[in-house]
Amino acid sequence: MTAVNRPAPAARRIIGSAAALALMLGLQACSFPGFPASSEAKANSDETPNPGPVAENELAQGSTSHRLGAASHTLVLDYWTNENPASWTTESSPIINVSLKIDGAPGPGAVRVTRFNARVDALGVELTNDQGSFALEPPYAYTSGFALPANPSAASTTVLFTIDLLTETEPGSGIFTRQTVLDTLTIGYSGKVPGAAAEPAP
Repeated sequence: MTAVNRPAPAARRIIGSAAALALMLGLQACSFPGFPASSEAKANSDETPNPGPVAENELAQGSTSHRLGAASHTLVLDYWTNENPASWTTESSPIINVSLKIDGAPGPGAVRVTRFNARVDALGVELTNDQGSFALEPPYAYTSGFALPANPSAASTTVLFTIDLLTETEPGSGIFTRQTVLDTLTIGYSGKVPGAAAEPAP
């Protein structure tokens, strides 16, 4: 029978103690889901807290454009303001302008806007409800504007637009198809409310 060299009991104890020490040191350098991090990791996380959500403002640069499919056309909605969006607060009532136009070459028939409605559902406020028959085929455009109401209880206000379009099936036929197009515009506030107390220094 071939002899097998076996480590002495004392040597096994030394090897086992060294392995356990190495495992403990490795665990101290790692963190696992469900287990608290080390005190050093906690200190680092306390130094760099996550910032809170920033209110979206689609008019932060003064203007924005949305492109929407409308039957066989592409409807372009241009929104802009002549004011400084950085100064808007929850108590502001900025003037917002909007223009609708068809992008590209004129279609085979006439295109009409028969309703342009803007409202803020969160406030239960209707901003405008223009009804008629307004030419929209190029080079014509539909332009409107409204004053956004103050919204002291929110960080932003979302305006919902409802646009009814009539598109003539054939030139001069007088037969139109109807489509309703929806769009939204979100206005955020970054300025300070006049007279508001300054936040205490940390």
